[in-house]
Amino acid sequence: MPEQPKSDVIRQATVGNLAPEFELAKLDGTTVSFDDLQGEPAVIVFWTAWCPSCKEEAPEINKLVSIFGGKGVRVLGINIGEGEARVREGIKEFGIEYDVVRDADTTVAKRYGVVGTPTIVFLDRDGITRYAGNELPADYGERIKELMIQN
Repeated sequence: MPEQPKSDVIRQATVGNLAPEFELAKLDGTTVSFDDLQGEPAVIVFWTAWCPSCKEEAPEINKLVSIFGGKGVRVLGINIGEGEARVREGIKEFGIEYDVVRDADTTVAKRYGVVGTPTIVFLDRDGITRYAGNELPADYGERIKELMIQN
């Protein structure tokens, strides 16, 4: 079987690999894309409003934003498969203080290989996955600082 062109290959958020591209809409209709996250470290949080672990993680993600958001680290929540009203409820209930986009048809979650929520992905400034897991790592501060000083 002939090898497929690289543009047709689906990438997953596997540590050491370039993360998959995406473009998704925020609730105000503006879009955020993978390209928007380039140039600075980024944290992507895949979540759902029915997920108790996502609710538990939200205050820590907010803390991460308060520490690193002003230093150039981008944080983006990607809600998986829920309607706009439910996403708004989840943002309010969880107290989410970072940008959220909707992956209404779960295409991006599938591309990223998301299994379970939350799934948290750290990207370096070049879009390479440096962490992917179902919880914020205990040493996230050190990991993000490392990403910030990488050339």
